[in-house]
Amino acid sequence: MARHALARAAGTGVLMLFIGALLPAGPGRSSPDSSETRWVVKMTLAVKGTYELESRSRASGRYAMKIAWTGGLEWDGDDYILLKGKGELAEWAAEESATAPGGVRILTTNDFDEIPEINVAYVLMHGGGLHLSFIVRGFGVPLSFPNNQFYLHLPASSENEERPDGVNYNLFVTSGSNAVVLDDPALAAGTQEKTFRWTWVRRSAATEKIRGFFETNRHEAEVTVVVSPVK
Repeated sequence: MARHALARAAGTGVLMLFIGALLPAGPGRSSPDSSETRWVVKMTLAVKGTYELESRSRASGRYAMKIAWTGGLEWDGDDYILLKGKGELAEWAAEESATAPGGVRILTTNDFDEIPEINVAYVLMHGGGLHLSFIVRGFGVPLSFPNNQFYLHLPASSENEERPDGVNYNLFVTSGSNAVVLDDPALAAGTQEKTFRWTWVRRSAATEKIRGFFETNRHEAEVTVVVSPVK
């Protein structure tokens, strides 16, 4: 996604438009609680991470970001539906250093033409909890060596089924849990807020490229979700 496209992502204005668009439940609508059938969902995702390429030439980078996502949740009589929301890259900083025969190269945030993009896919009610599925899509790194780039994996929830670069994200969660599970909104007393934290690490050898070539990805994620009923 282009940088200017994320700049148009919604903040307060989108939330107001979303609330204004909500229509009252139709006659005969079945729901857990007729007074609460729609909710506003706000998710904040904070991430700090690093990456490294180890070969005859070396490159390492680090980054930090904060993403804010606002959407809606609706009870349709049988199950919950996640209404399409908007995401905003509220904070983004990155830097990379590379060492090659030609010397040392330093890159900063403005050198990163591609930036993270969040996709919130769906919610799934099972086991008494409401599971949220999302992924933050990355891009190729290091920038300094385009011919030896690898995919920068960014946070995803345990329900997400995407496999960027063929990797099952869940297998490399080393601490905490990326299962983003909320209480049943219809049974929660008013607004609920939950925070989830985990660490993800993957180091792999890319022997199909050159011998002694290693890729390292690591990040720490903190996700806070607030679900508020719309009266």
